[in-house]
Amino acid sequence: MDEQQLTVAAIGLTGCVEDLLEIAWEMPTLRIVAVGDTDPTSAEVAGRKYECAHYTDYRQLIVQNKADLLFIGAPPHQTIDHIRQALQKKMNILSAWPWTLNFEQGAEFINTAKREGVLFTVAQNGRFGRPFEHILKFLHSSVEQSNTVHLVTLACHLPAESLAPSERWRLDPQLTGGGVLLQNCYNLIDEMVLCFGLPQRVYALTQSQAPDRQQRLSLTEDTAIVAMQFSDTLIAQMCASRTLGPARQHLRIHGKDRHLTATQDEVVICENSGEELERIIYKEGRRPSMERLLKNLVDHLSDPKANPLHPEHGMDLNTMAVIEAAYLSARTGMAEEPARILRLAGAEASALL
Repeated sequence: MDEQQLTVAAIGLTGCVEDLLEIAWEMPTLRIVAVGDTDPTSAEVAGRKYECAHYTDYRQLIVQNKADLLFIGAPPHQTIDHIRQALQKKMNILSAWPWTLNFEQGAEFINTAKREGVLFTVAQNGRFGRPFEHILKFLHSSVEQSNTVHLVTLACHLPAESLAPSERWRLDPQLTGGGVLLQNCYNLIDEMVLCFGLPQRVYALTQSQAPDRQQRLSLTEDTAIVAMQFSDTLIAQMCASRTLGPARQHLRIHGKDRHLTATQDEVVICENSGEELERIIYKEGRRPSMERLLKNLVDHLSDPKANPLHPEHGMDLNTMAVIEAAYLSARTGMAEEPARILRLAGAEASALL
């Protein structure tokens, strides 16, 4: 074996983890040693495909294998103890999202990883997507051209299809931690926070379309409106729903003279009068951005000084702090402060923007 190779294992063979495994299989710096899934057929097929051991028991996989990097695709309620176990074995973790049931649990994972000298990161490939690169360029040019940004709007409309019986846990707050905000909006909120930092205050309203009050109390939210204040001159608002259509996710940045709208597939820049200035369509799909994400992580693990991690370790807590503030606000009816949530959880100062 090449001494420079890092070993990889995976639990929960979801779409995200399948993509990561295919990319890892093609990288000469990585070697897959074990895969696991609760479905025996999926585990066996993956084991044959990647020429490695396969398991249906996640605990057994972690105990019996020494992996430098563990991919996690299984839902958080199935992996809490396994994550703790893997971190104690000093495995670096790359998890699909949602990666935690709540902020407190996420802070535990990040802080444990730091104590053990390993990384806990989230596979939010939008950070490495071409549309996000264009957002950063737009913000830079807006500063140079005095196109002062004053408003950010986010939309996440994903009309829900009927869930298969095996997926109905997604409606249970005890198993998911939240509904449309946590499960569907993480990428949008994450990119907003990476661009503008933590909002000072977050105010949210959430609701469920369940027919009676008792059902609404026992189901995750399917609609949310969130207002955020970053400063006296910059605010943001988000509308998220599993009932509104057509399906669309976008982040829009409003400047004094023009605005940008970014989706996963395109970026459109318009004058505020409505005249279109530029439209860029990206046809590369998800895989190239996932490749860039994994390469950044692997390069950092191989040589941390020469290859900084992007974003820095612990920044995922900022995104979770905004989501936690929104849920807390929906319960209290008051605006909440993400920075205060970070401080109360003992997050290190480097995680604060």
